[in-house]
Amino acid sequence: MAITKPTIGSWPNLIAQWRLSGLTQAEFCARRNISLPTFRYHLYKSSRRSGSPRSGAETNSAATPLFLPVVCSPAPQPGLVPPSASPIEIILSDGLRVVVAPGFDPQTLRRVVDALRRPPC
Repeated sequence: MAITKPTIGSWPNLIAQWRLSGLTQAEFCARRNISLPTFRYHLYKSSRRSGSPRSGAETNSAATPLFLPVVCSPAPQPGLVPPSASPIEIILSDGLRVVVAPGFDPQTLRRVVDALRRPPC
């Protein structure tokens, strides 16, 4: 596997991208085929030049916009319930227990409750 050699001007941008990525230095470098020791050298060099580890990225981010990937999820379908939803459990005063699954039909539940409230035949 060949190691990528970023150009001199791209190091501040790469360091800013790493800070925004949430990845460890090793993960970031592995994903981009960058030498970890070289990355750390430029990170150290940029923080020494600016006086603080953060100010180099803040100065650069104003000059060079960073683009991050955006992932769009589909809109939830009406009537579909996430699989992690818990059932509703109703325990009546006489001990009768009704468990309603996620995604139930409210009209059907209303009819069942009405039927349960009726006096016995």
